[in-house]
Amino acid sequence: MRKRATHAGEEADVNITPLLDIVFILLIFFIVTATFLREKGIDVSTPDNSEDPPEVPAPALVLAVQEDGFVRVNGLRVIDPGSVKPVVQEFMAREPNGSVLVSAAPESDSGIAVRVMDQAKDGGAGNVALTLQKEQS
Repeated sequence: MRKRATHAGEEADVNITPLLDIVFILLIFFIVTATFLREKGIDVSTPDNSEDPPEVPAPALVLAVQEDGFVRVNGLRVIDPGSVKPVVQEFMAREPNGSVLVSAAPESDSGIAVRVMDQAKDGGAGNVALTLQKEQS
């Protein structure tokens, strides 16, 4: 039998430097190309703590839409839905910071309530809110 010749001067070395270079390049690639999603939530606007709340609330004009289609202004007079704009203009001239509250009866036509809200906005009201009246039992 023959003996294999061994080279005593040569040892097997594994060079892992190129492997580490590739790993670091891939790591940098995945970090740079990763997308970071920002979840959207509800935007909540809270009042500033520095401001004191107003002691007297802003005046409001109540426009109650009745079941018969007419509008009652502050519970006193009854007007046609098409003539809401001048009433709101007069109110906004007296109270520039005022708001308009449209209160609709449960059995009233929703189109009339929307028309009254549009008339109020056309009349210069900045704050227009819609509520539903309670059913009378």
